Order: sequence, then C-alpha cells, then structure tokens
Amino acid sequence: MDPVALRAQISVKGVVQGVGFRPFVYNLAGVLGLKGFVANTGEGVLVDVEGPRIAEFIERLRTDAPPLSRITEVSVIPAPFHGYSDFVINVSLDPDHAALFTLVSPDVSMCDDCLAELLDPSDRRYLYPFINCTNCGPRYSITRSVPYDRLNTTMAVFTMCPSCLKEYHEPGDRRFHAQPNACPECGPSIEYRVQSTEFSVKDREAIERTIDIMKNGGIVAVKGLGGFHIACDATNDEAVRKLREKKRKSNKPFAVMMPDVETIRQFCEVTKDEVALLTSSRRPVVLLRKRTDRELSGAVSPNNSYLGCMLPYTPLHYLLFHFPYEQNPCFSALVMTSGNLSEEPIVRDNEEAFLKLSGLVDAFLVHNRDIFMRVDDSVVRVQSSGFRVRGSGFRVHSSELRVQSERQAPDSNGRHGDYFSAELRTLNSELSFLRRSRGYAPDPIPLSDDGPEVLGCGADLKNTFTLTKGRFAIPSQHIGDRENYETEMFFEECLENLKAVYRVNPIAIAHDLHPGYHSTRWARDQGSENSELRTKPALESLYRGNSELMLFPIQHHYAHIGSVMAEHGIKDNVIGVAFDGTGYGTDGKLWGGEFIIAGIEGFERVGQFKYVPLPGDEAAIREPWKTSVSYVMEAAGDRAGQMLGQAGFLRKYGKAAIDQVQAIARSRDFSTLSSGAGRLFDAVSALIGVCDRNTFEGEAAMALEALTREGIDAEYVVEFKGKDGYTEIDFGPAIHGIIRDLGDKLGQDIIATKFHNTVATAVRTMVRKMNAQFAVQGVALSGGTFQNFYLLNRVVTMLSQDGMRVYINKNVPCNDGGISLGQAYLVRERLKKSSEFRGRSSE
Repeated sequence: MDPVALRAQISVKGVVQGVGFRPFVYNLAGVLGLKGFVANTGEGVLVDVEGPRIAEFIERLRTDAPPLSRITEVSVIPAPFHGYSDFVINVSLDPDHAALFTLVSPDVSMCDDCLAELLDPSDRRYLYPFINCTNCGPRYSITRSVPYDRLNTTMAVFTMCPSCLKEYHEPGDRRFHAQPNACPECGPSIEYRVQSTEFSVKDREAIERTIDIMKNGGIVAVKGLGGFHIACDATNDEAVRKLREKKRKSNKPFAVMMPDVETIRQFCEVTKDEVALLTSSRRPVVLLRKRTDRELSGAVSPNNSYLGCMLPYTPLHYLLFHFPYEQNPCFSALVMTSGNLSEEPIVRDNEEAFLKLSGLVDAFLVHNRDIFMRVDDSVVRVQSSGFRVRGSGFRVHSSELRVQSERQAPDSNGRHGDYFSAELRTLNSELSFLRRSRGYAPDPIPLSDDGPEVLGCGADLKNTFTLTKGRFAIPSQHIGDRENYETEMFFEECLENLKAVYRVNPIAIAHDLHPGYHSTRWARDQGSENSELRTKPALESLYRGNSELMLFPIQHHYAHIGSVMAEHGIKDNVIGVAFDGTGYGTDGKLWGGEFIIAGIEGFERVGQFKYVPLPGDEAAIREPWKTSVSYVMEAAGDRAGQMLGQAGFLRKYGKAAIDQVQAIARSRDFSTLSSGAGRLFDAVSALIGVCDRNTFEGEAAMALEALTREGIDAEYVVEFKGKDGYTEIDFGPAIHGIIRDLGDKLGQDIIATKFHNTVATAVRTMVRKMNAQFAVQGVALSGGTFQNFYLLNRVVTMLSQDGMRVYINKNVPCNDGGISLGQAYLVRERLKKSSEFRGRSSE
C-alpha cells in the first residue's frame, strides 16, 4: 500500500496564517474522518494526518482553501502510521531556522457576516467597533512576529472573555482561532477627546460625539487600521478649506470615503471593474473620473478631473456613516486624508497624535488597540482600453473579472468583496498602482526561482524598500519621502520588522546612484557597519564600504526598467523606455527621458530627450513656467523673447523676471541640464496656460493630461539627431508648433492632445530604431510619466501594432515606489551568476 495512504506530513506555504487556514484544515479532516494535527510553523502550516482519504484531503487543500489564503507550495512526505486518536490544532511550532519563513496576510476589510452582526441590535457585538472574524480584520498592522498567533500580535494584552474564548475554541464557529477575536466585554475600546479640554467620552457616545462635531464643520483625527486619518464632512466647503489650509497647503487632492457604491455614483463615473476593486477586501483608494453635474466641496480635489474614493473597510468607519443604524447614512462623503504632518509618516500612536495633530484638528477619536506597523491607504487606478500588454493578463477572452475566490462578487452596496488579487485583469482593464500599501503590503512578488537575500532600499521620493527571500521579492508598504528624521525612523522600523518576520539577512544592498540621496547615504552607512559577508565576488559594478557587506549602485532609470523585468521574470535584454521627472545619470546630469538596452548585467543608453537647463534647478520644478522659458530658449535662440511674447509670457511675468530666468538658465552653476520627460510635460502645461506652478509633485503634468481627448490624431514635429548609433530627440520644433497654435487660438485640449500624440510617436520611432539596431523584441515601459494613461495607452497600442512585446508594471507603481523592486531584482540576479554565490548556495 502507498505509505501516503496511511500517513503524510504535509507542509503548506504561502499566505496561510491569519486567514482561517488551520480551522479549514481541522474541519476538512473531520469531514474526511482523518486523524492527526495541524499547526502554524515559521514557514507556513504543518499538517500531520493519517487515514484512508489522505489523497482526497491533499487535493481539497488546494481546491477548497479559504478565500483569503494563497497557497504557493504544498509538499508531502510519507510517514509511518502513528495511531492518532483524533484531529487537533496544536500550538504553533517555530523551528527557529533562518531559512524558513511564511507569508504574512495584508489587513482585510470587514466581511458581510461581521457587518450584519455589527448592525443587529440582538447581537452581543452590536455597534462594536472592533468586530472581526477568521475572514476579516487586522493582520499585518498588528503582527509583531510569526507564527501568527494572538501572543505575537498587539491583541496579546486583551484576555478573551469566556464567550469569546468559547468561540475561539469551537471548530464550527466563524471565529475559531481568529486571533484578533474580541467583544465589548474583553476587547479594545474607543475614546473621544475634545481638543484643548479634559472632556472625553467612551464607547458609543464617542461615535455620537464624533459624528456631531463633523456635522457641525469640525475636523477629527480618527485612529484607524494602519494609522490615523484626518476626517471632515467632504460636502462642507468651509471645513474642507480649513483642513486644506491647515494641513495640505497645496492643491494635492484629498481622498474621500463614501458609504456605498450608489453614493459614489452620484459624484463619479464608475465602471464595472472599478466597482469590483472598490468593493474588494483590499479596499484601496480608487481614482475615479468626476461627474460634471454634481461635485463635493471644490477644495477636495481642485483643478482635477479625478476623485480618490474608497469605501469603509473597518467597523469604526461603517459606524461613522451609520450610527445609530438608519437607512440614510449620516454623511454622503468624508474626507479621509492621512493623519500626519507634511512629508512625515502617518501617525499611529495616541500620544503621538495628541502631540503632532493638535494644531490640525478639533477633536480625536482614538482606541487602545496598538498599531504595530503603520500602513497608509493604497491608491490605484483602473485603466480601460482595448490594447493587450504582454504578460499582464490582457490575453483573457472574457470581460469577467478573474478573482481568486469562487464566492459570489460583492453587492453594489460594497458590503464585502472577495479576496481581490493585485492581478485585476480583464480584456479591457489594467490595475495601476500609484501607492501600494494597506491591503496589498506585504504581499510578495513571485520570482522565477531561488536566489540570494538582498535589499533594495529605493529612491528618496515615494520610498519603499524590497527584500528578497527564496523565490520571492517582498516590497514594503509606502514609506514616503525620505527627507526627515521621522521617515528615516519609519524606514528602519519597517525594515527590521520585515527582516524578522521573513527571516531575511541580506548579503547585499542595492541603492540609487545619486550620491546625495538619503537612501544612498543610509546604504553606505550599512556597508561600513556590517561585516557578515566574507566572500569577495569579482563583479564590475560592485564597490565596498569599510567592511564586507556588498553595495551596488543602480542607476535610477535602469532600476525602473528592472522593476518591470522583475514582475515578468525577464532575464534577457529588453528595450527600456523610462520616463519620469528627475533621476541622477551616469554623466552627473538629470535624466528622465531615456531609451536604454537593459539586461541583468547592466544597460546601455541608446537615446534621450535633448538636455535642457532647469533654471535654478528646484525652482524650475516648483515653477514650470521657468522651464518653459528654457525650452523656448533652446528652440528659438535669439528669437526666444519674441516667441515668449507670442505665448503671453511677457505680459504675464514681466520682462525683468524672464530676463533673470534666462540668465540663470545660461549658467551651469545654477541650472543643471535635464532630459526629464516630466519636465517637458511641465513646460508645455505652463506654456499653454494650464498650470504654471506645481504645488505638489506632478500637478502641471496631471492638469495637461486631463485636457486630452479621443478622436484627435494630429501631432507636432520633433527632430531625431543621430550620431554613432545614439539618438537625441529634440522637441524644439514641437515648441514652435505649440506657440503657432496658441497664436491661432487653438483650444488647450487640442494642443494638449497633439503634444501627447507627439511624445507617443517619438517613443514608437525610437523603439523601431532600437529594434532594428539590436534585434530586441521586448519593450519595458516604466517611470512616473507612464502614470499618464492617455500616453501609456497610445504608446502600447502603437508598439503592439508594430509587433513588439510590451511589458509594464502591474503589481508595483511605475513611479519611484517601484524602484526598490528593480534594484533588488537586478542585484539578486547578478549575484546568482557569481561563482562565489553558487558555491555558497550549494554548501
């Protein structure tokens, strides 16, 4: 008889802790009449099982697994018959072996069952803000270490009452082994505090007070799942403007939370795919196109055709809309912006909130369940088009969403969603991340095979880091801009946590080439402080600090392309098109409109947008009209003054100011040369009078994209200047054409669309040249400029028509939030080829 038919020890790896997997195994074993045990381990779940129906048990482990689980590997080892008397859930096992690790579940929005109990007056958890079960609730944000047991979470300080303990130990209960299980008798509680007074109330009255103050125009700091939000009534123009003045001080949009999809439809255009994403268990902020016939306060998302919307994802959020429960919600929309000071990490602790947010809010709604890992809201867009992108899922032949659960899709009220993979793919849709954080972090990116453990520490803006372990890359949640002490501390605390959870001990660090980046200086400090590695790989791109930890500088735009390579498992050369605002180049200049041939070992720069000086560097980035002056100078030479006059610049800014900008632009001491695509978009936006000042990153370019419209195929002329196989793309002729169109009173929308078409055709022309020169068929597109969906759609359509294989980012942002993945992947693959690593890995 096959020994597996008698007894098997089964190791299950993947997202199998904190998702109801052990209760599922327990009940499945009971149904099949099997004996043995199940336990969490440091690498996943171990099942020791015996009985005649083991083969069926193994099959159903995969087919019937809980919707929130994600199995990556099942291994089965036959074992001698033991003679177990029943099947039990054992205490967790931790072999304390650095090579073993398990995947941690992201935080999960409240499920339908818990919502029904929350609003049921007969239920003992009626209106309890921390209701959860095996299928929903906090995960990553409360996990201190693995295995995922209550003692290893911030819920350890709350001792379950007899009723909760009974549920926890009852195999047939929905809360069987639900680690955050709690109720009003034994769990966390909430408290409302009025600013500048000692007045405070708790529990249900705290929610009533919060609703009341927001109805009266007040601003409240609300402690949520992964940190604090600052909230106010989004329909109260005075409240929103007050919040913008106190916190934002720019035109950067606020995110809003609405009670259900029907309400969102009142303010935004919403597609079927966007509904599926809004109602998924991940509950990100989804950018939706505004309706023109109805709007919230104009201060929510000024000068923007999109609104960032999300649905409630915690019980407390639902109660802010439905307390006491009535058919009509208390608010149609609440601003829910990150609770932090400018450029600092989101606040997570009560005392920290009282200290830092007092100047921004009128009151606080806090609770006493600690947040271990702060996790900001994820921000995504659903792109709709008819093109197909290689390797990204567009090859499906149905318009139906592909979700990993077999349960029914959520209803239109957004009561619950299935476990929604980052792989949102339909024939006509593609998920695009602007920020990957709550609901998605720390989901890993699968790689093709095992490799060494490395750290990619990202760029300075929109920072993330990425660790590699085994055949996975693990990107962190959004860290933020690394320009202050608080963000540096957040980076380090998050890094130490994920290193411990995933048992990663990097042997190498990849960082940006820019010598002035905080992330670069941090990496070099680690190289001089750590000495774990004793081998000396002979790699040309390797340099060392004062010790043996390997440090790899990876050029910014090469890392952008590397992130696409990582997601698609590409190891051969690709044509890389990397468009963004700024990145440090190997020649010391600012790159950003780059065409490269990229491979694992390195890259070759084959083409670029023509260098243009940035007058005053940072000043030009903040004030794009100054960049416009520089582009006109490059295009017109001695006739620049005349052309600027035609564009209305002399009237708008004055001759003295323009003369000063021109003088600064001529000085290399004050004006770095830039090839940035983002700077070109800024310049055109200012040139045609759309946006001449960036109050937040990318504002001018976003405003320009908002003007584009379908049905216009006209474009401007650009000049391709080739020498020795290298091409420089000069947009000077296009600048001439734009100014002519301004003189002819052509509409801004037509000019903006023609400009976008021009850039897309320039990409097509360059890719054709590179394909002919290098015989490379794959094209990777990345960089923040490709968040521009009009440009991306047009480029991909053109390249696909030419027979190219097009790859884009799908699970990390194409902006700098994806840089760390590219860094880590390129170094990891490079190390795999070194004889020293191969020798060590076989020991």
